[in-house]
Amino acid sequence: MLARIKSLVGRVDAKASKPNFSVPHGETAAPPREPTPLPHAEPPASAFPLDCLTPKLRSAAEAIVRKTQGPAALAAQSVLSVASLVAGSRAKVQTLGSPSNATAAFVTIALSGERKSAADKIAKTGIDRVIMRLRKEHEIAMALHKSEIASAGRGEEKPAVPVCPSFLVTEPTVEGAFKAIASGCGFLGWFTDEAASFWGGHSMSKDQRAKTSGIVSKFWDGDYFFRPRAGQEGDGYVPPTATTINLMFQPTLIRDTYGDEFLIGQGILARMLPCWPVSNMGNRKYRRPTAEDEAAAERFHDEVEAALMDTLADPTQRFLSLSEDALSICVEFHDNVEAELGRGGWATDISGFASKAPEHACRLAAIMTLFEDGAAETVSGEVMKAACEMVKYYLSQYKFLCIAATNETEIAQAQALLDWLRKNLQPGDGFATDRVLQFGPVAARRSKALDRQLAVLMQYGWIQDLPAGTKIDGKKRRKAFRLSPKA
Repeated sequence: MLARIKSLVGRVDAKASKPNFSVPHGETAAPPREPTPLPHAEPPASAFPLDCLTPKLRSAAEAIVRKTQGPAALAAQSVLSVASLVAGSRAKVQTLGSPSNATAAFVTIALSGERKSAADKIAKTGIDRVIMRLRKEHEIAMALHKSEIASAGRGEEKPAVPVCPSFLVTEPTVEGAFKAIASGCGFLGWFTDEAASFWGGHSMSKDQRAKTSGIVSKFWDGDYFFRPRAGQEGDGYVPPTATTINLMFQPTLIRDTYGDEFLIGQGILARMLPCWPVSNMGNRKYRRPTAEDEAAAERFHDEVEAALMDTLADPTQRFLSLSEDALSICVEFHDNVEAELGRGGWATDISGFASKAPEHACRLAAIMTLFEDGAAETVSGEVMKAACEMVKYYLSQYKFLCIAATNETEIAQAQALLDWLRKNLQPGDGFATDRVLQFGPVAARRSKALDRQLAVLMQYGWIQDLPAGTKIDGKKRRKAFRLSPKA
């Protein structure tokens, strides 16, 4: 059976010495033309600049990449978001405007099975240890509280109910975030690998998304606001809360996020550093983690745990200034981006995100500086330069996502079909539609959908149609095509 499937699906290992088709007598196949890439059907090939991370974060990210074999950007997003929460939540950093929170927000887009959850789980292990410890201590405190209540005499003042410190939200709702803030930690982490339930859930429904977008933006900005409720004590004051966000979701939501003019206009996406890395699936043969990678990951866990415990223990707000070198580098970066914001510039159509690029760079520089040295007071020029390079990567990713969100579905489906053809045929091979309908990608197994995808591939020169009656592997075909010899 396996041999039969292989013979039907394709000859991946065979070397095509001559065409596997013949056109009817008197007919000729049109000469193939140079194929051109489909427009924005998949992420740009530029990889996340891991070498821009400071040593502790780079070591952890590289270990996670080797352990999971996922794209480097997934590991980078995870370690940066963790560092933001544990090291930047009690600090502000100098920017070219007003001081900003030394925290950041991230959006990570990847297919199911890309191991984004695995990368995030490894990066968050130190945080999970602290949370489990706090939960255990709270259980003990609650048991003691119940004992004190039971032994208290009539008329004696009852002891206050212990509050478990809460700073992490994994259920992507605004109400969950407010509940965590109410515990009084003074900072918040909003991490989820199921962000589809946020973008497609109640918080972002038609009636709620304006309010939710405003609230999330205020979290990032570090503003206070009021949320009065019926039956609520007080005026509903919500204090400024340094917030770290890492929302992960699949590419199917790109059109509903980066293609939504309302969300773009609200500015919520401009406050988030996005990545949609090239998939590494198909290249991940099993490899046992090395002792060195396990040690690097464990070292990161310990560093995260220690930094988070220090942050919980000391609520003092700290301030990081920019060194003269760092300030000069940031100003130059600002001016270069600003020059592209004018009419006809590269960044004109992503002005919301691009105008925040210098602040993003300052925040990233502060996060990396504090994770390396919790007692640091100044951002160096070297770290600022690295942060600016990282923001350049995010600028390209943001623009690409906005463009990709405008594509018709057929473009992405045509890319999937092209990938299948290139894997299962030799360049120059002929093929019939029945083969694709039976063995091709799921989205190509309906005749009308397949016709649209084939039309796209013909438009961009990846395939050409062959005359009716062409023989493919010795059998006449009503509809036949040829994969470009240059595919």
